[in-house]
Amino acid sequence: MLEFQTRMLRLLSRVAGHPRFGHCREFATHAFHYLRDVMWDREYGGWFRMLDRTGTPLEAATKHAHGASYGIAGCAAYYELTGDPDARKLACQAFEWVEKFGHDREHGGYFALYQRDGTPIMSPEQCPIPNLTRDCIGTPPGYKDANTNGDMLETVVDLYHIAPQDMLLQERLLEMLHVVRDRMIVAPGAVHMYFQPNWTPVPDFARYSYGINTSNILAKAARCACLGADTKTNDVIKSVVDTALQYGWDSARGGFFYGGSTFGRTYVEDITVFVDTKFWWPQAEGMRALLRAALLYPDDERNYLQRFNQLWSYIQGNIIDSKRGGWAWVGKDSRPRRGRSPKGNPWKEPSHEVHSLLECIRLLGE
Repeated sequence: MLEFQTRMLRLLSRVAGHPRFGHCREFATHAFHYLRDVMWDREYGGWFRMLDRTGTPLEAATKHAHGASYGIAGCAAYYELTGDPDARKLACQAFEWVEKFGHDREHGGYFALYQRDGTPIMSPEQCPIPNLTRDCIGTPPGYKDANTNGDMLETVVDLYHIAPQDMLLQERLLEMLHVVRDRMIVAPGAVHMYFQPNWTPVPDFARYSYGINTSNILAKAARCACLGADTKTNDVIKSVVDTALQYGWDSARGGFFYGGSTFGRTYVEDITVFVDTKFWWPQAEGMRALLRAALLYPDDERNYLQRFNQLWSYIQGNIIDSKRGGWAWVGKDSRPRRGRSPKGNPWKEPSHEVHSLLECIRLLGE
């Protein structure tokens, strides 16, 4: 799966620069060669989203901008590690492919799902995958989503770091910042998930977890020198973190719940609508979000540093496997029966936790 391969490439490339993990460089090289030589479509360009073990495309050879965004970022990270010109070349080629077929020149942002030749799939009827009503990340064909476009903002940031003179990248960086900050996020700090092509939000379930992740992406973008100082972005980031703490934080045990309504638990007749599962990745993303807030707002009444310490204690006690290593899929306090679930699957690899720990180390070092 493209997302798994590319997230691991980016992860390995970033940690291989650390003296303790220099041996990861050979694994990063292996990952890059597979991405370049097997997953790239030599006839039409772009990466296939899913292959079988022989390299044959699955899912009717469709392509997706979500995985492509990680592919571009992975190549950029590998270039920063090695200076390999092929990595920079492939990153730029992949961005040009997504830009050509996926960028919405009228309303900004990116559509996600494409046929093999790059034609955007704008309805279920146009999709070569039978009976598909939602794509691989849950987005109905023809709509835009926060997951893909948030990741595209981070990807443009990563690509800009290795090609700072590219005027198109500067233009897209500013565009995607406004899309994420001003379209996807609304007061009091809620993140919409799905949108019409013109960015009109489509009502849906509120995912506090994506809010935390989006705040981290915005913070990374805000550090780009070409954007200059921007208090509005910092205010939006803080509002998203505060909303997640208000409605998604477990005040009894610590940790972030997955989602509910925009304003927490809601009730439909006699049913409570709230997902109290604590998946591993919102906890990881929450660490850097809370630590950043603690350093920026040390006197805030929410006491971000205390929440950070509570979250780290929760992770150590409920997520990290102290006997065998690694992070569990969910906290054992929220779903004890899933304690034996696999630590790895197509959607679970260690990128969220490693990137968050690296960012916490960076923040503390500053």
